[in-house]
Amino acid sequence: MGKYDWLEKRHLRAVDQLRLWPENPRLNPEENHISLSDYASDLIDSSGEKDSFLKLINSISTDGFIPADPIVVWKNEENDKYYVAEGNRRILALKLLRNPAKAPRSLRNFIRTRSEVIERSSIEKIRVCIAPSFDFCEWYINQRHASSSIQRPWSRHQQQQWVAGLYDKYSGDIDKVMSITQFKKSELKSTLRILKIRDLALNKAVLEKLNADEKESVKSHRLPMTILERWFENLIVKEKWGIEFDEENVNIVSNMDSFLLAYSEWIKFVLHRDEPDISVQINTRTITSNLDGILEKLPEVLFEDNLTPDKKDSEGADQDDKSESTEEKEEKEGKPESPKPLYKDPNRNRLVVDTTSLSTTNYKLDALFKEFKKIPYTYTNCVAASLRVFLDLAVNEYTAEKNCKKKMAAAYRCSYLDIPLKKKLEYLKTNNLKSKRESCKVLDKLLNYTNDHSLDTLNKYIHGNDTRHTSKQFLNGFWDFLFPLFEEIIEIKEL
Repeated sequence: MGKYDWLEKRHLRAVDQLRLWPENPRLNPEENHISLSDYASDLIDSSGEKDSFLKLINSISTDGFIPADPIVVWKNEENDKYYVAEGNRRILALKLLRNPAKAPRSLRNFIRTRSEVIERSSIEKIRVCIAPSFDFCEWYINQRHASSSIQRPWSRHQQQQWVAGLYDKYSGDIDKVMSITQFKKSELKSTLRILKIRDLALNKAVLEKLNADEKESVKSHRLPMTILERWFENLIVKEKWGIEFDEENVNIVSNMDSFLLAYSEWIKFVLHRDEPDISVQINTRTITSNLDGILEKLPEVLFEDNLTPDKKDSEGADQDDKSESTEEKEEKEGKPESPKPLYKDPNRNRLVVDTTSLSTTNYKLDALFKEFKKIPYTYTNCVAASLRVFLDLAVNEYTAEKNCKKKMAAAYRCSYLDIPLKKKLEYLKTNNLKSKRESCKVLDKLLNYTNDHSLDTLNKYIHGNDTRHTSKQFLNGFWDFLFPLFEEIIEIKEL
């Protein structure tokens, strides 16, 4: 029997019995992946990945499953279960088409619609290649992603993450990793160095200077690796920032606090590089064409020789004095009250704070939600009217997801489009949300026109002539009042 004869044989296996690979480099290593929804949510985290996955779902539902490239699995001897080494996206798509209820809420309606097109029994079982062990899977994965393919290839970061995993698995045995990946030694060492620099972004001193969305991007490893490589391999940057490479290791010879401060600011510029009002753009082109301009906008990285004597000598003493003074103050006055969370602050300057997230395939709903994070309260009437629109869009999203538009239309004996928002809310309260105590409490008050936070008030934002109830504090309170309802009908959450 030849070494790779297993690739020529296909075995029939039930889709529902195949398990997804939790260490797939496409997945965020910071997340836990227990349910199908967890895997799907992670794989569609970026818009590009999401579009690609939706196209895959659409293709399978329209043309059936095409076994062009093999699905490679191996048997885990500890539990006798088969795990997917290659083809996780395709298997996940098949699993969700067979059971749309397990899809993330933001995809559920789309997948349910596509699952009605395909005969589910036709994707009950598929033929797979069973590798003798995971070591054979490693060989195949490397061959598969190092060459061109009709399947979606790994990103640069995902390829590097795979290399880093092999490096850890084989305890830094570079020759072993080279034999698997076919990387040259210099290329392998460069990859490991860049990954170590990327991991410095997880340092507490960096994360505390980022907002919630920026932290999430860093923790999810969404820093663009090509920009990261171009920046930290630049000779001038290495000199100015005190970076030295030693084989696969990275040494920071500048003041570490100073370096991390500059790094955190650099990350902000990179993550917001496509925004029109950004003061300096950092990308692979500008690192070459405008390096001096970029360095001027970033904090200067200091070296120990450049620190003032006072700062070096008194840094520890100052910290002691501050600590002592704080302790004395707490003894005399008692500990100060914890500040209110920003998302509950009636005086916050935006309707929606950065720590709130929404997952939806509805473009209008998603776009309006993002605009709520940016619109300042100098435009209170715009915010007020948009809040009414947001509620309407959220209700429509929920009725589509729950597949109850036809039932609602039948109940009111008219087209769904002709049903006013008040009637839709009354229907949901009676038929869909009656067991949800918090949601029903919100609906009771919302449907009572005598309450300030009522649908009547929202309607007056659009159809009325007065400008009452449009203060920052009132609108913030209205959003907080509606939030338990939004949590129930759309996939929104506060971190």
